[in-house]
Amino acid sequence: MDTSKLMALMAAKKAAMKVAEKTVKIEPGKNRIRLLPGWRVGEEHVWFHDFGQHFIKDASDKIQAVYMCASATHDRDCDVCKALTQAGVAAADDATSEVLAKAKASRTVLINALMLDSKEPNTPVILEIKRGVFGQLVDIIEENGALVFAENGNEIIINREGKGLNTSYTAQISLKTYTVPPAALAKLNNLDEYVKQESAEQERRAIAAVNTVAGMLPAPGAGGDRPETTASRLAAPSKSNDLSDVMDLDETPPATPAAEVEDDADLTALLADLG
Repeated sequence: MDTSKLMALMAAKKAAMKVAEKTVKIEPGKNRIRLLPGWRVGEEHVWFHDFGQHFIKDASDKIQAVYMCASATHDRDCDVCKALTQAGVAAADDATSEVLAKAKASRTVLINALMLDSKEPNTPVILEIKRGVFGQLVDIIEENGALVFAENGNEIIINREGKGLNTSYTAQISLKTYTVPPAALAKLNNLDEYVKQESAEQERRAIAAVNTVAGMLPAPGAGGDRPETTASRLAAPSKSNDLSDVMDLDETPPATPAAEVEDDADLTALLADLG
């Protein structure tokens, strides 16, 4: 056995199983924050990272899989996006198309920030914000420059109002300053590491979930790259969020039970006798 390949495989599997630190979201009402500079030494001006995820739900709105979108996060081809496009084209009805459309990647932006109203105001967190909010922060930086990131820079106030589709955000710079402790700058979250969430196994499960929701199966001999519709599997609501029962694309259907094979053999013998 090649020990180096074994260790590399175990390291990759361990990384895939690692639970990533959760991001923090803007709470309803007033949020006081301090923007923090970038985590890369020598590139402190790079203070954000794009991010996106696919939330794949069934017809009953239950989540079947969650997987990072390579396009939204890394600006490269995403196989889950391709699977959704194929499934959408082959969808049997509008209801299925609408369910699949909801699985398109959510696009957000990750930044390092201090949440000044939290229990740990001097601990940097990964703040996940909507692109509209990020645009407002960009305007603030364009008006105030690097002073926003200074050790004794100004606080930023973000207000969140409404619920659901009626949620709105407003961001503005405050006259009040807040000094960032040196210890906080030493604990900046590495956003490059955070977005390393790709996993071949989880990607297969996400694509399998797309096909299951859409009522699709891999085309025979196509290795799952060109699915075809199957009327008998049209998007029946799942009874569980457990993904352990979702068939991977490279799995084969269960073999015919031995009892059925024996019955066929007996029938053939009987017909032969009658003949």
